[in-house]
Amino acid sequence: MAERYYWFRTRQKQQIMQIESSLCVRANFYNSILMKNCFLFISATILACFIVIPSYSQQLYTIRGNVFNEENNEPVINANIVVVKTKIGTSTNEGGDFELSLRSGEYKIKITSVGFSTKEIKINIPLENNELVEIGLQPKKQEIESVDVYGNFILQERDTAINMVPLSVLPAITKVSAVDIEKQGAVTLTDALKYVPGGWTETRGRKSKQFFSVRGQKYPYPDYSIDGVWQKEFEETAYALSAFDIESVEIIRSSNALVKGLSGLTGVIEVKTRKPKRETASLLTKYGESNNYVANLQYGNKINDISFNTALAFFGTTGIPDRGGKERVTNFHGNMNWEISRRMTLVTGVTAITGMREFIGIIEPGSPKILNREEKFDPLHTWITYAKLNYRGNKGTQTELQTNFSFRDANYENYNIQQETTTTHHDKDWEYGFNLLHSRFIGHSNTFSIGTLYSHWVAPDGKRYYAGRRCDVNTWSGVIADEQKFGRILLDAGFRLIGGYINEWGGFGIEGSAAGFQDVPSITNESAPIEWQSAFGLNVVQSPVSSIHYNFSGGTVAPRKGSVTAQGTTPQNEGRMQHNLGLRIKSQNIEEITISTFFTQRKNALDLSGETAFSENDIIVELYENKDKRSYGIELAAQMNIPIIHSSVFGNTTFMKNEKVSDNKMVDDKKLPNVILNGGFMYEHSGVDANLFIHYTGPYFNNRFVDPKWTNENGDYPLGDFVKVDFNCGYTFSGKIKTRIFMEVKNLLNKKYETVAGYPDQGRLFLMGVKLDY
Repeated sequence: MAERYYWFRTRQKQQIMQIESSLCVRANFYNSILMKNCFLFISATILACFIVIPSYSQQLYTIRGNVFNEENNEPVINANIVVVKTKIGTSTNEGGDFELSLRSGEYKIKITSVGFSTKEIKINIPLENNELVEIGLQPKKQEIESVDVYGNFILQERDTAINMVPLSVLPAITKVSAVDIEKQGAVTLTDALKYVPGGWTETRGRKSKQFFSVRGQKYPYPDYSIDGVWQKEFEETAYALSAFDIESVEIIRSSNALVKGLSGLTGVIEVKTRKPKRETASLLTKYGESNNYVANLQYGNKINDISFNTALAFFGTTGIPDRGGKERVTNFHGNMNWEISRRMTLVTGVTAITGMREFIGIIEPGSPKILNREEKFDPLHTWITYAKLNYRGNKGTQTELQTNFSFRDANYENYNIQQETTTTHHDKDWEYGFNLLHSRFIGHSNTFSIGTLYSHWVAPDGKRYYAGRRCDVNTWSGVIADEQKFGRILLDAGFRLIGGYINEWGGFGIEGSAAGFQDVPSITNESAPIEWQSAFGLNVVQSPVSSIHYNFSGGTVAPRKGSVTAQGTTPQNEGRMQHNLGLRIKSQNIEEITISTFFTQRKNALDLSGETAFSENDIIVELYENKDKRSYGIELAAQMNIPIIHSSVFGNTTFMKNEKVSDNKMVDDKKLPNVILNGGFMYEHSGVDANLFIHYTGPYFNNRFVDPKWTNENGDYPLGDFVKVDFNCGYTFSGKIKTRIFMEVKNLLNKKYETVAGYPDQGRLFLMGVKLDY
């Protein structure tokens, strides 16, 4: 529309110039005649003025500009643009771009944004060659925890990376900041996700496995990315990754961000690491019962155009008496952000994890075969590296090349108590990948993105469940996405296609009986099943504080490689459709209130059948099944500040109905909870802070790992239906080095709850610590 307007005005100007030229010619012609008739000459001149001058005086010119952060060249979102001594103004969009329509002349423009120094510039209209006005703002040299800017019809903060999520998805994103992580006392990445709306963590004795999902959507579980770089096979790393170097975690619950990774239908968890703007250093230590200890040392700085951060963390425990769970883990993370030029940035990162992890033992009525085993990873090694080179061209164009390499090697030991024998296996695998992304503005209100991804994953000796069976798989994918703004309406759509090639796959059985996994021939030189994913989003801004959002995502989900049914076959691809509709309110007094409804339809959904089998080396194998499912519900979330009592509160509730097909009709799916509640109260004043967190998971049932004799006598095994309360408090001494001494109480009510059968929580845990910040 802006281009048509500009063309119309330009055409109008040309017509006016033609009229002026014509009038001048006619004036010369009439000159000799008008010498005889002055009255006629004066009348014609006055008439020309009435025709030309009003038309010219109303000529408007559309100018385009871009506002960016002078320190990191990132767009400044929602910056206020005001033409001094007029009522004309606007604000920048998600790419830092803006437009103004002005008549010819000289103007002074004032640019302001919270957290940046005010800037004024002079421009002369019309601009030569319709050039882009580029304006750099200098960040204010002061510390602020978080800033929300409210502009004209643009309420959302957004990820300014090239693989940004659509604006319509923002109401369905939960952000956990570094401040939140510290107040919660989180140690690992999985710990940091405890209070996400609809979030559900199933813990099989924390030292074995912790799986996080949203709204009961699992198999597969959500994908992960670090600083925008997608990670494959990351589930085994999330509950060992230190939370102390994390700036924020964004959980995309609507599963509509196709450009974030390959798991666009099951959600994406985006981890953003710390990137300091000045020299910072911190030291944290805490110690508690069962010899639980945590120590973290962090240092970062910004020198000229390079900023970097390093963090070293240690955590461990002697475990639970008579149940094991001893743990010793060391984490190192380092990252660098190099502004090569105003248009080019290089980001690199490396994470190294090493240590040992002893599995917490199952208790009755757990499966007898599991009761007979003592398992551990000793030693455990993980290495993750990534790099991305971003080039920002004219008019918001961005191109980014991402690369990553990960290596995991865990020595798995399984001690059979009855036979007094030990079996070992190296759980080794590695992966590397490339991701090329490009986005550009098509017009002033349309953003188009395209990308291609390649990943190669190898487990040379198989994994623990299929030891000795080599796996070598290539994956490639292409994605296109588009986002369009029509005034207060934002639309987005996208499509991703996923394919691959199996060089060799020996995981589990693909055909024949599940009892003979080792005898099933490997798959070699075969194309992987094709998957597709699509998305559509709509966001309608009702007022400066509220918006309505709708998201749809649909496509196919391939079963995780190695999945096998009781018949020894590979499960079918799942077809999934998801709908989200809701309202978001956000203002300076209300941090955020969202009300969302959701509906998910799953055809041939992949789920654990409840049955298990044992391979020849006595390793348990979980069997899957395809079954139609659906879930629907409502989600409420609110965050508010209460300045009068120096406090903030948050609360979120997810009510959902879960159903599956049984005997050709839909019945309740009792394996999923129907309600998940979270709440928190945080107080801070005069150096004193106190933080209370509450979590409730409703009841559900699951017979996985349960002795069949128990279920035959008692029925389905009950899980969930528990309230967990965490509390911590402290006092901070101000000064050049801020010092906080604190106390934490985990599971204040001492509930021995279970999220997986046979693995109850250890109960109440006291810790004390100190944190120094420079």
